[in-house]
Amino acid sequence: MNKYPIGTICWAVDPTGAHEQRPVVILSHEKHPFSATDCTVMCIGTSAGDYDHYSPELKDKHLSGISFDETNYLMPWALHTIPPGGLITTQTGELTEDGEKLVKQALLSLFKV
Repeated sequence: MNKYPIGTICWAVDPTGAHEQRPVVILSHEKHPFSATDCTVMCIGTSAGDYDHYSPELKDKHLSGISFDETNYLMPWALHTIPPGGLITTQTGELTEDGEKLVKQALLSLFKV
């Protein structure tokens, strides 16, 4: 079983149940204490920009080795722990340094009141 580093972008069986699969950012797997059974991800969506929650747009400058046909947004409220077998890794990419900053800002937005 491959273990993926933080910032890897791939598809997964959709943990929200809204679609069959969706892109995700891996937040914890490679060094996760239970990496054989757990992988923590943040969902990415195409309509997340329509919600009243902070949903930053993923742009080309945030991604390396992968691109999207449609505009995609981070969904910081959609954090899930999934089994590694739910990852679909036929196409993967990673966050750039700008992308890592964007994910950190998105996570911090959860704590703003």
